[in-house]
Amino acid sequence: MQQKTHETSISQQTHETAPTRFVEANGIRFAYRRFGGGKGLPLLFCQHFTGTMDNWDPIITNMLAQGREVILFDNQGVGSSSGQTPDSVQAMATDALAFVDALGLKQIDLLGFSIGGMVAQQMVLDRPKLVRHLILAGTGPEGGEGIDIGGLPPSSAVLADASLSHFERQQRLFFAPTETSQAAGRAFSERKSWRKDDRDPEASPAVAKAQTIAIKSWGEQKKGER
Repeated sequence: MQQKTHETSISQQTHETAPTRFVEANGIRFAYRRFGGGKGLPLLFCQHFTGTMDNWDPIITNMLAQGREVILFDNQGVGSSSGQTPDSVQAMATDALAFVDALGLKQIDLLGFSIGGMVAQQMVLDRPKLVRHLILAGTGPEGGEGIDIGGLPPSSAVLADASLSHFERQQRLFFAPTETSQAAGRAFSERKSWRKDDRDPEASPAVAKAQTIAIKSWGEQKKGER
């Protein structure tokens, strides 16, 4: 009866109202939110560079939660989770898999965005039977052509600039300096504010530094590869 009540509670939650929960694994206290329901497998989201649970677009997450349970989480050292962000994609994937195991999930669908897409790929390589469907956005394969740190070091400088507001950082990091793109950024920022309470702290410069190193290493072609 208690389990059924818990599941009912999750199905009634949304991106804006799902409470932040915590689970411990491998000495890490992972922060996560679960909401939605339906017959689909749980869909786990792996976030972009320096992103927290509050950086997902509620239009997307709420829509996907209509037919399945959506799970957002902060990996080690990010947002409300404890620990220090590792500087390798492999270590991030190991942490994410520990989180999945701590929730007792036997099979999931997996969505990875940017560095989250790199982590998601490594998760599938490490545990192929865990993931039924893999969705990748704004990312690339390890050692793939054109994958490098690109503008990430300047991004670290943007995060470290105390004179910039959170909104200004978002606009510089993720949206092009055109009116169309900046307008899209303003609309996205408004949607992110739909969740009023129980929000994550912003990622620190230390998170940006570790993730920059991880992306650089992921993008490097291994010795002997073309």
